[in-house]
Amino acid sequence: MSKLAAALAWAARGFPVFPLIPNGKTPLYEGAWYDYATTNEDAIRAYWLDPVLKTEHDYNIGVDCSDMVVVDIDVKDGKDGYNQYRQIGGTFDTLVVKTPTGGFHCYFEGPASANVNIAKDIEIRSHHGYVVAPGSTIDGKPYEITNNVAPNWIPLAVDRLLTSVYKRGTDNHIEIDTPANIQAGINFLETCPPAIEGQRGDETTFITAARLVREIGLSTWTAFELMRDYFNPRCSPPWQLDELLRKVENAAQYGTADLGSLDPSVLFRGAAVPPPPPILGMGWGNALDPGSIRERPWLIERVLMRENTSIIGAAGAAGKSSLGLVIAAHVVLGKDFAGYKTRYACKVAIYNGEDDTEEQSRRLLAVCQAYNFDYVTVKNRIMFISFEDVDLNLAYRDSGKVVRNENLIKQFIDILRDPDIGLVILDPLVDTHSLREDDSSDMNTVMAIIRRIAKEGNVAALLMHHTRKGGASDDKIGNMETFRGSSGIVYKCRVAFTLSDATERDAEDYGLTDEARHMWVRMDDAKMQFTLKSKDTVWFRKVGIKIASGDVVGTLHHELLTRNVNFMRVRLAELLAQQMILANTASMTITQAITLIRHGEPLLANKKDVEIRERIEAFAMGVKVGERSVWLHREPPKTPGGSEKIAIVLR
Repeated sequence: MSKLAAALAWAARGFPVFPLIPNGKTPLYEGAWYDYATTNEDAIRAYWLDPVLKTEHDYNIGVDCSDMVVVDIDVKDGKDGYNQYRQIGGTFDTLVVKTPTGGFHCYFEGPASANVNIAKDIEIRSHHGYVVAPGSTIDGKPYEITNNVAPNWIPLAVDRLLTSVYKRGTDNHIEIDTPANIQAGINFLETCPPAIEGQRGDETTFITAARLVREIGLSTWTAFELMRDYFNPRCSPPWQLDELLRKVENAAQYGTADLGSLDPSVLFRGAAVPPPPPILGMGWGNALDPGSIRERPWLIERVLMRENTSIIGAAGAAGKSSLGLVIAAHVVLGKDFAGYKTRYACKVAIYNGEDDTEEQSRRLLAVCQAYNFDYVTVKNRIMFISFEDVDLNLAYRDSGKVVRNENLIKQFIDILRDPDIGLVILDPLVDTHSLREDDSSDMNTVMAIIRRIAKEGNVAALLMHHTRKGGASDDKIGNMETFRGSSGIVYKCRVAFTLSDATERDAEDYGLTDEARHMWVRMDDAKMQFTLKSKDTVWFRKVGIKIASGDVVGTLHHELLTRNVNFMRVRLAELLAQQMILANTASMTITQAITLIRHGEPLLANKKDVEIRERIEAFAMGVKVGERSVWLHREPPKTPGGSEKIAIVLR
């Protein structure tokens, strides 16, 4: 039986499967493998079939154990898991798979459990755990079903053992994540044994995490961050961050120690507890040593950075929502965006306060077709949060007082704490709160919340915001003052861009007709906190993409646009030369030229005389028109104090 056939057969029995590397046990895709586990036949065929050659990939098969309990019995290298399992009262009266090394996987129905050892050579695979499925091979040796029956309920002896292992301790009433507790966690992690592969590393990690979240009294996320920084670098090999987070989550759910049993306020209950150290008075010379200063966590260089906020301001219908989806698609694939380097691929969460999920899906499909991206791959790594799903009202007024929606904020942060998520887009900013946009105090509150979301969620936050009327004018392009509302909005962001339609001057500079310029959009630096502002403009062309539904959906496609300094000079020279030939004259006054240009060149129709005269000055060096040239002729005054005569001549 082929690997694909085996995967389909296993899924047909109700077991979610996903691809592993050939001849191995490691998930094929980076990140959260359980996001790819599925029983869908089409999805499985897409995993194991080459889309072009239609040949089968030699991927091993992983099976997600999250909705069951699998007893992993190890017998390799002299281990005695089989007899240990018998001694604790385990049975084989269920679905059993024999491994290539002679061990067993016993599949049972039962409540989800943590992935830990229940005996020296016996491990439980359950919540966010996986095993290698039948049909897979290691060094030519297969995983084989030895008892082909439906899974039975977990044996009573094993269930009792798990219940005993995971019996909850007392939950003392303590304050979580105090400075003293955090320091206690750091001290413990600096001296505790690391996890070593083949030496019960799973159990070591579970015990370490349980010590932090149960005994010391740390939140799940704080414990994860500390283990990431102080424990994981010493492990061999280090845990993938998503795996490490699951270990901590399991410890918080299944840990048995009394909560806060090592918290000073519990250990010395009734005794005086020393106050936390003061905020001020940190001491001289506390700047970091050069070797300990980290590289800035750019997601897209110059555009997005983890734990920081970027903003794009645009007038209505300028395409900011489409641009947000363009950025999202590039991020999830790790593709460079508009000439800026994308450091790595990650998932993206998008809140849209104006469009529902179906409309956002239309636009995302158009983006993928425009850039030749695989839509299925992109959509599986994007989470749309529509205004129809949730009212993301982060702050509001109650009886005249500003209220932070703490419950919603914490829920939102918890969603973003998935290590594989790197970007959250809030589109538009005005739909994330109900405070006064022109009130600096109100907006400082909103921006502080968003900064907290970015910081605690460890994501880059991208805000889509409106500009004031007239924001697309030449003097406001790339100007922070063009952003609508309080200046505190853009000042609290680290990076800011303006997005605007091409102006009339752009049409002149880049050689665009008046009709063509309306199909171009420019993105310009407005603020760069971490680097110098660039005068270069990033250009996007508006394109209409026909999608599967038959709709034509507009989006933005990044393209290079080159300046054409002679475009307007030649157009105006041709216009004036044609008129002089028709009038059978070799010259005209500057006033006549200005009038003719205003009526004959749509791009300059609304320009002031001085602005049109500025363009005419370019004829001083002559402009070639066919076999002749248009010149600016200056005749000095004939008398002292007289006026200079200027004329346009055809030679």
